[in-house]
Amino acid sequence: MKRITILCLTTILLVTACSSFGVQFLNTITPSGSYKLSKNISYMNGARQALDIYTPDTPKPNAPIIMYIHGGSWDTGSKNIYKFIGENFATAGYTTVIPNYRLYPDVIYPEFVNDTAAAIAFTAKRYDSPVILVGHSAGAYNAVTATVDPGYLKTQGMDVCKTVAGTVGLAGPYGAFPMTEEPYITIFPDRHAGDDAPVQMQLGPTPPLFLPIGDKDTTVSDLHGRELAKKVTDRGGIAEFKLYPGLSHTSVVKVLSRYFDEDATLKADIIAFIEANSERRDNYCS
Repeated sequence: MKRITILCLTTILLVTACSSFGVQFLNTITPSGSYKLSKNISYMNGARQALDIYTPDTPKPNAPIIMYIHGGSWDTGSKNIYKFIGENFATAGYTTVIPNYRLYPDVIYPEFVNDTAAAIAFTAKRYDSPVILVGHSAGAYNAVTATVDPGYLKTQGMDVCKTVAGTVGLAGPYGAFPMTEEPYITIFPDRHAGDDAPVQMQLGPTPPLFLPIGDKDTTVSDLHGRELAKKVTDRGGIAEFKLYPGLSHTSVVKVLSRYFDEDATLKADIIAFIEANSERRDNYCS
């Protein structure tokens, strides 16, 4: 009965676009055991260029590092509200890194992708291990862009094919439509109509992509993931698009909590993707 009450309360609090109070409540009921939390580790010099690390008490042997990249329309969001995600992956045995990145109006494209690439490189070097990226919304855009454009990690002295074992882009906007509204047309001067959009790029070999979205998403169209997956698979790469019944733009993140995984297979599918792409150690691209 107690667990049902918690679920009901949390559902109410998360209905309105994952309000900060709702996320705080979810973090409050998420246990802090089974991992060690190291906060505010700088990967570059700026105040927003820092990350948190959730280290499991019992790590999976030879496992990749998981990096979760938060959303927030490139002008909001913080690593500090995703304890429930760090706990989720750490409990499964994965060291989990959650970075911040610089936001508008302090920066515009491509600086937040540059920050994401810097965080990936810092993490891969720190652990001498490949990284699997999990991003949501704007964070999915950052993660996928840094995955399909090798120049971002090359600038950091890293080879994307040896660094990124796979990328999960949860409900990301990848350029199926041009940007038309502020602040996006200021953040993206090319309006996702050029090389600032993955679906517009000339794609070469890339690490595997998993592009899930809910069929109740009214923020991002499923055409973004569909078109990008088709573009990758048409040239012989690995990319899976999957539509999840009943999930909205925010509930694709909610189900990553230990309290919300019963009615959707998304969490299990992400773990399966991670496990399927954890074996190779020389080149993850196809």
